Amino acid sequence: MASCKNKKIAKTERSNTDTTKFFALTSFFNEQIVDVDLRAYPIYLIKELNGKKDSMGIDKDVFKSYAAKFLNKDISSPEMHDKYNETIFHDLSTKSYTLNYRPKSVNEPIQNIDILLDENTNLVKRVFIRTETMIKDTSIIEQCNWKADKSFQINRFSKTPSGYVSNEFNYVNWNDRKK
Repeated sequence: MASCKNKKIAKTERSNTDTTKFFALTSFFNEQIVDVDLRAYPIYLIKELNGKKDSMGIDKDVFKSYAAKFLNKDISSPEMHDKYNETIFHDLSTKSYTLNYRPKSVNEPIQNIDILLDENTNLVKRVFIRTETMIKDTSIIEQCNWKADKSFQINRFSKTPSGYVSNEFNYVNWNDRKK
């Protein structure tokens, strides 16, 4: 009788354990940042703000400050699992497995994450992240994407109720040699 009772408790404990693992984006981004920091890649920034475009070479510190914006967009911690749904599908057109994360509530700042993994190696090819936030009366949509070992973009669209609109596009690239 006592052994049956113990089995029931063990079964209940197991069912409450969350074994789901979301993809750890922070680890991926940190590996990419370290790779750029260790190498002598020329790094370029192309910036466009409300139609005015500028391009320049940047140093590793500036690169890191832009790349750091990706580090706070990770939802892999266990406390985030209840807030997001994960779907996985094999995309034959891109030869990738796509991991998609969408929030269960429209109130979450991170509204979408797509991670494309190479179908043969399971290495990250691209990451797409869309966030939506409100700061005071300003609505901000940020579209971020990272192309592994090559480049990233941070595009921000801001709008106020009075009609002010701002569009900012930032493109950073390195290791831009053809393979």
